[in-house]
Amino acid sequence: MNPEISIITVTMNHLPLLKEMLYSLFVSCKPATSFELILVDNCSTDGTIEYVREAYPSVHIIENTEINGFAKNNNTGAAQAKGRFILILNPDIILTDGAIDTLYQYLKNNPSAGIVAPRLLNQDGSIQLSARHFMSVKFLLCRIFTNGKDDTNNPVVQEYLMPDISDDQPSEVDWCLGAALLFEKSFYQQLGGFDEKFFLYVEDADICQRCWFAGKKVIYLPQSQMIHAHQRTSAHLSKKTIMHLKSHFYFLRKNRFKIERVPTK
Repeated sequence: MNPEISIITVTMNHLPLLKEMLYSLFVSCKPATSFELILVDNCSTDGTIEYVREAYPSVHIIENTEINGFAKNNNTGAAQAKGRFILILNPDIILTDGAIDTLYQYLKNNPSAGIVAPRLLNQDGSIQLSARHFMSVKFLLCRIFTNGKDDTNNPVVQEYLMPDISDDQPSEVDWCLGAALLFEKSFYQQLGGFDEKFFLYVEDADICQRCWFAGKKVIYLPQSQMIHAHQRTSAHLSKKTIMHLKSHFYFLRKNRFKIERVPTK
């Protein structure tokens, strides 16, 4: 019998974080809904495959022979998914009780929704600003000017980060961080999965925009909470900073520098 949810996790030398995620998924906060975990290993050298095979033998592991981007890796995992639903779940997530079941029940009971995302928490329990407006030239310039920091008082950046979103009600949003996104598998396939022209970053905003274009909503669901050990490496000048900027410019060019949400009917 096939599981209801296929969880896709892409990892590359994340073993310490992955251990916490796996423990929360299989032991401390195991969902009541049936699931499978498909782990796409992106050429790890830290013993990830050996650990998972021994500690969690039910996990389906896909071993890459070359390093691929986030979009391609998730599409590879989704192609082997047996569940009716697909949950994209980062290895730096730690579940809380009922987090996956709450997402699942909401999406199952609300056919107008195409993507549902949980509230993300920092490791100290504070709220992570994970729901966003679509990037624009104005937003991008202000993000660059403020070094990508979320704790800035810049009013344009604060508008982009949507800090006033509801604490206790589902909200329609432009997009949410791709650390945890739930789709119905048939809808994921309808969208064509993630755009593989993005190697890293912004593919989450892109697929959320295509969700809106397809006539379905992106929902931020604060009743589902997950801890996200977010690594803000791209906020510092590095190869990842350049990669992040390239992804933003590709997204802007793809949309002819006019980013919008198409309302559902």
